[in-house]
Amino acid sequence: MATFGIESNGRLENTAIYYNGEQLAGLRQVLLNLGEDGTFDALITYRGDDGELYTKNPFTDYLEHVRTMPPSFTEEEAQSLRLLVIESDGNIENTVVYLNDEPLEGIVHLFVNISVPDAPPPRGFRLFSRRQPVPTDRAEFRAEITFREADGRLTTENIF
Repeated sequence: MATFGIESNGRLENTAIYYNGEQLAGLRQVLLNLGEDGTFDALITYRGDDGELYTKNPFTDYLEHVRTMPPSFTEEEAQSLRLLVIESDGNIENTVVYLNDEPLEGIVHLFVNISVPDAPPPRGFRLFSRRQPVPTDRAEFRAEITFREADGRLTTENIF
């Protein structure tokens, strides 16, 4: 079973993605689409340590050439963020969803799409700058969960 986590406050610059406890680097897109009807779409696109782009299912595929990095947030900073964690083997029946370490019940649909356009490799002086700017003009950050309430109503909430 793989563990996939997203820690965020809903802003792209305050978001970290974890795979089996390690923070991933080089991510270009995260797409999660899980539904009670058996839907289980999970894809990540990342730039590997070999410079190539990879698209993988983090629950069923081996993540080759994946890059990791030290945690972006201190424990104190993380207290102002929400942590969504999904444990699964790629089968919806074997999937548990947690929000801030609490298992969630009554989920009808979970949808997350985080995408950042892939930036071209830096040239010239930018090659030596420590932090490269993230191109956010075409970035997308959408994360929501639909629940079935006790009275049968469906309610949709933003996750972050």
